[in-house]
Amino acid sequence: MENILANLNIQPLKEPRGFMKVLQFVFSICAFATTVSYSSTFSFTVQCQGSKNDTVIEELITYPFRVDSIDTTYHYCNSSVSKVHIMGNFSSDSEFFVAIGVLAFLYSIAALILYCFLSSLYDNDEKVPILDCAIHVVFAFLWLAASSAWASGLTNLKMATSLDAIMNENKDMCATNVCTPGKELAYSKLVISIIFGFLNLFLWASNLWFLYKETSYFKNKMNMAAGNGSTQPAGTA
Repeated sequence: MENILANLNIQPLKEPRGFMKVLQFVFSICAFATTVSYSSTFSFTVQCQGSKNDTVIEELITYPFRVDSIDTTYHYCNSSVSKVHIMGNFSSDSEFFVAIGVLAFLYSIAALILYCFLSSLYDNDEKVPILDCAIHVVFAFLWLAASSAWASGLTNLKMATSLDAIMNENKDMCATNVCTPGKELAYSKLVISIIFGFLNLFLWASNLWFLYKETSYFKNKMNMAAGNGSTQPAGTA
């Protein structure tokens, strides 16, 4: 334990690249946690003709949003039996978004360990800062792709799970009976997850400049500029 603490260097956390990495760690958790922890219910009521026994249809929607796989059987209007039908499977977009969030979270931990416990490796090996910068380029692109895909998927999810769309899809219940809307799904948590996704895109993209400054390309360029600036033209006799 003492040997591990002896190698601890918190100076990188005071620098932009380290501080940004802490923010990336926190907001990557926020992005995937708000998605996987989502749950909300919708409901509508089937009012049967010639009967006072109304039936409330209620379903829970959760991650990963395979809403077309709902398989609950309802008994309504005395002897009628039916299942709720919802069109659409939005698992690919949500799972891609969550996967990028988890990978970003894991890489943030690895990078913080590198910065704080293996700082000599980062400072002395030219390839390590270049690789770190390149990985950030990849993650910035992945956050853009995942956030955009999930934003599109959420739009389609809202359309598929609106009560009007659900009641229209379940005509076997609502064609000969009166269906009245009940509780709508709450989408605010998923909207927040998308906001976190684009915030992560900003963090990973903006951190590229600070990481580029740690690479040998930038340092050599600065050394050359400093050398040219210190060279004075030869004086004349």
